Amino acid sequence: MKILCANVGSTSFKYQILDMNSTTSLVKGGVERIGNSPSAYKHEVPGKPSREGEIDAPTHIDAISHAIQLITDPEVGCLTDLNQLDGVGFKTILAKGYWRSARITEDVIQALEASTLLAPMHNPFYIASIRAFQELLPKTALVAVFETWFHQTIPDYAYEFGVPRSWVEDHEIRKYGFHGASHRYISERVPEMLGRNSGEGLRVISCHLGGSSSICAIKDGVSIDTSMGASTQYGMIQSTRCGDLDAFTVLYMMDKEGYTTDEIRRQLVEDSGVKGISGTSGDMRDVEEAIEAGNDNARLALQTYVYGVKKYIGAYIAALGGVDVIAFAGGIGEKGKSTRSQICEGLDWCGIHLDEKKNQETTAEGDLSADNSRAKILVVSTDEELIVSRETARVLIEDV
Repeated sequence: MKILCANVGSTSFKYQILDMNSTTSLVKGGVERIGNSPSAYKHEVPGKPSREGEIDAPTHIDAISHAIQLITDPEVGCLTDLNQLDGVGFKTILAKGYWRSARITEDVIQALEASTLLAPMHNPFYIASIRAFQELLPKTALVAVFETWFHQTIPDYAYEFGVPRSWVEDHEIRKYGFHGASHRYISERVPEMLGRNSGEGLRVISCHLGGSSSICAIKDGVSIDTSMGASTQYGMIQSTRCGDLDAFTVLYMMDKEGYTTDEIRRQLVEDSGVKGISGTSGDMRDVEEAIEAGNDNARLALQTYVYGVKKYIGAYIAALGGVDVIAFAGGIGEKGKSTRSQICEGLDWCGIHLDEKKNQETTAEGDLSADNSRAKILVVSTDEELIVSRETARVLIEDV
């Protein structure tokens, strides 16, 4: 069974085709910095020349078209025809009434559309991507693997907001949590890295840090809390999204400036977060370059981001009753050596000690813990595509 995983991030499109019979990767690639030209791409097929470079990808559809062209390219592709695929799995964000994985129908698409106000940076791109694949592969099964799925174990007192009960009963306003595929993979991979058979007895704080970031408290292999809320807007500051914000500041700005809901939503989604503070970019690589050039707003953006991660780690140590593992994943988590160092700085009071030499030398998965660290500090190369492909295969098999 060959499954293509379509991972549509807020500023990226990653893809992988897995042969689920052997769990081997036939191709892996992606496009980054979508909408922020030039967009970097990478495409790798085992045993064939890899391709990487830069393209102009103002939208996700441009990135998908580029990927499809490479997948079927005679020189660097892995398929002669897209009809060789058994299914396409999408790492979908949120759809009203859907909690777990589902074969995509018009009802699912309508549910995605109904939740667009809560996921304005994701659902429109996913809906467009799904429509594109429906046109490209009209006979191939498409499956939505919702990011809320992993967080269904969060207790009610942790997902409840202090809002009128009618909001909950009429509109299902509550914490949902996202990055479920990544946090689930981390919950499974961490025990393997520690030589354990399962996550039973482990208290893990999973830090998925990238263009979109969230923290998850994992106990005995399941999610008990996570930083994102009813939308991907809540929690830590993101590359261009504000994160936690006093709701009355939004009302204040609307009253003072006459902003419409569409305009205030656009500002909070596109012009806030790291980009809003730095005044330069939402990409941490650009921010670090600006810091080196003496931009103090860029310095403030990075410190605010780091402080947010540190606060959630502290909160989740309390929620978990201690911590056994801090796991860093995502683009910043895996590659941001300076960011990891700053996050761990000052956490020695709770037994978290980073080995700076290991931190600087690690280029892939690894243990960054100092010898005297009570908690393990791990870098995990998260594989959301594996989780999505596995779930997609399960849905297709069960539907037979």
